[in-house]
Amino acid sequence: MQNIIRHTVLVTALAAPGIALFIGPSLAHSQEPTGTVAKHDDVRVAQQLIDVHFQIWNDPNSRERAAKFPLVYSPTFFVADESGVARGYAAVGRLIEELRASHEGFVFTPDPIAWNHGIGRVTWGYGPRDNPNVVRGEDVFTIEDGKLASARVFINRK
Repeated sequence: MQNIIRHTVLVTALAAPGIALFIGPSLAHSQEPTGTVAKHDDVRVAQQLIDVHFQIWNDPNSRERAAKFPLVYSPTFFVADESGVARGYAAVGRLIEELRASHEGFVFTPDPIAWNHGIGRVTWGYGPRDNPNVVRGEDVFTIEDGKLASARVFINRK
C-alpha cells in the first residue's frame, strides 16, 4: 500500500507544473552511505527537496504553496528560528505568510546544499531581486523517509 501511495505522490509531483522532483529511497540518519553512488544519490535527492522548499517559500500563492507541502515535508515538519518553532503544515504556512507580508517583494536565493550524513546545510540570501543579500542566513535540514523533517534557521548578524 505504501508503494502505491508513494508512486501516486511521485506521479502527481512530476505532473504538477513547475515541479521536477525525485522522491527516492529514504535518506537515513543513522546509516552511512555504502558507496560513492549512494552519496551522490543522497545529495541529489536532498538538493531536489531543498529546491522545492525554496520554491514554496518564494511562491506568493498560499494555495499553491500548501499543495506542495506533502511533496517535500513530513507531516511533522518544523521550522525553528530565533522567534520560536512552527510545527506542522498549518503553522509553517502561517510563518511563511507572516514573513512574506512583512517583506513584500523579497525572495530567497539559496546556494547549493552542503550534505553530511543525513543533514543538509544551505546558505541563502533574502531580499528584493535586485539586492538579494539584504539578509544572509543558513538553514540546517534533517531528512527522514525521503522528506524534509526539520529546518533550523540561523540569521547572520553583522
